[in-house]
Amino acid sequence: MDNALAPRSRPPKQLHRVAVVLCRHHSLASIGLVMDIFRMGNQVPGLHRFELLRLSADGQPVPHPDGLLSVDGDASRMAEAHAVLIPSLWTDGEPAVAENAALIQALQDLPPQVLLASLCTGAYLLAATGRLDQRPATLHWMLADAFQQRFPQVQVQAHENLTDDGGLICSGGSMAAMDGCLQVMRRLAGRDTARRVAQMMVIDEHRGPQTHYMPPYGWRRHGDPEMRRVEATLVARHAEALALDELATLAHVSVRTLQRRFLAATGMTPIQYQQAVRIERAQDLLQTEHLPVPEVAERVGYQDRVAFGRLFKKATGMTPAAWRQRHKLSD
Repeated sequence: MDNALAPRSRPPKQLHRVAVVLCRHHSLASIGLVMDIFRMGNQVPGLHRFELLRLSADGQPVPHPDGLLSVDGDASRMAEAHAVLIPSLWTDGEPAVAENAALIQALQDLPPQVLLASLCTGAYLLAATGRLDQRPATLHWMLADAFQQRFPQVQVQAHENLTDDGGLICSGGSMAAMDGCLQVMRRLAGRDTARRVAQMMVIDEHRGPQTHYMPPYGWRRHGDPEMRRVEATLVARHAEALALDELATLAHVSVRTLQRRFLAATGMTPIQYQQAVRIERAQDLLQTEHLPVPEVAERVGYQDRVAFGRLFKKATGMTPAAWRQRHKLSD
């Protein structure tokens, strides 16, 4: 047969085996999101294909609060995977660690070439292996303090939406699971495949840090009434130049004690807290009022527009004008 007429052989498909860890504590939405993203990857034209394995500790269906979850095998099959994903545990990180010694051991025993990705509080199971010690990790910003106390050797970076250190991938709150899955896909199948999946799912491939979504102030719960009084003053008088000694007098403590207790209660210094309040008030004005940016800056306590713009961009990732354009309310 003439070589010119011979049928051309197609290159083989590149199969990527992705294991999804399942236990009764996992968020059903997080599990479904993982499955959907990689199934969507199989709709993208090209050579890359994903095989999904749902694994429980013992290979038995998982009695989940939302129904019995079928599985494809037990934890030993993680060793067959190119990547292992741990969906969000919602707020059940501690009980999940207490009840899943077999899963934790299987994760710990995986060779380093297997990618490991935790989605939000799935980081509890990953951290329990010790593999995150002295390495960066993230999860939902609101849960970061408790996680850090539970795993003090982990370098928690609550402001980040995604961390990736040596094939240990962690993603932040709920919808950041998409970022974690796309990062795994990027590692396994390349940037083009991940980009196409992001386009098909109508999501931004790079959505920036969690600081874009964190409330600027007041999200920590604490039981220090004197510091709550200081917080209320900083909110009510945010546009004023408040001295630390005035705030300390209000709380009946020394300046040094004020700084120590305020940081312990809120995670911020009083100055940082006031700046956060000012930025949030500026966001409100930019969204609802037709004021020039310099006037917005002045109303929230900044006489220097350049300094205001610098602080605003650091807090939000955007200039005041760009933030207004994206968030302005229709008339």
